Amino acid sequence: MTTWTTLTRRFTTVVLVTLLAAVASACGSSDASSSAAPTPLASIKQYHQIPQEPLGPATQHIAQATEGGTWSYASPAKGKLTLLYFGYTSCPDICPTTMADLAVALRTLPHAIADKIWVQFVSTDPHRDTPARLRAWIHHYSPTFHAGRAPIEQVIAAARTYGIGISKPKVTEHDYQVTHGAEVIALDRHGAMVGYFSALTGAKVYAAALPTLVKDYA
Repeated sequence: MTTWTTLTRRFTTVVLVTLLAAVASACGSSDASSSAAPTPLASIKQYHQIPQEPLGPATQHIAQATEGGTWSYASPAKGKLTLLYFGYTSCPDICPTTMADLAVALRTLPHAIADKIWVQFVSTDPHRDTPARLRAWIHHYSPTFHAGRAPIEQVIAAARTYGIGISKPKVTEHDYQVTHGAEVIALDRHGAMVGYFSALTGAKVYAAALPTLVKDYA
């Protein structure tokens, strides 16, 4: 997997050594589409199924900015597929594009499917991403999306469980450097990672894959 690093004065892409030993590339806008056969995941090259045993769950908790209280990786919302993303609100491109694409994808799905999807954003810049800022930012994309924060050490540990390399933000005289994930992680009902979407997968691909993921893991 990849981790992206953004600086306030320049944007660079940093490819980190993946924490996964191996991943197998398993790689409708109307209710009528719900009766169509789901797209086989093996035909979607941007989605990668985790071979054999899923990763996780992470044992940490985060403080939810959107609805208050706490959220646990190991106890996600019952009856829902969780899509997890590690990012930050000041990200100029990858994070907002990913959230926008997910929002478009969910709007094109039948309500019965979209209602079974929980999008969870976890800040990798908790110092600047206050609860108010997280709420305003995530709800710009969808009022149904969720966002939270935790001490950065806990975020790093949780991300590592799912094969995402996150580093503590680095502050210098001229730069504020933050790392974030690039992939959207699919969690099963127990908080284990069953697969992930490649960076910048796009709304159409999300919409094609999500009905099958909901059927299998919600």
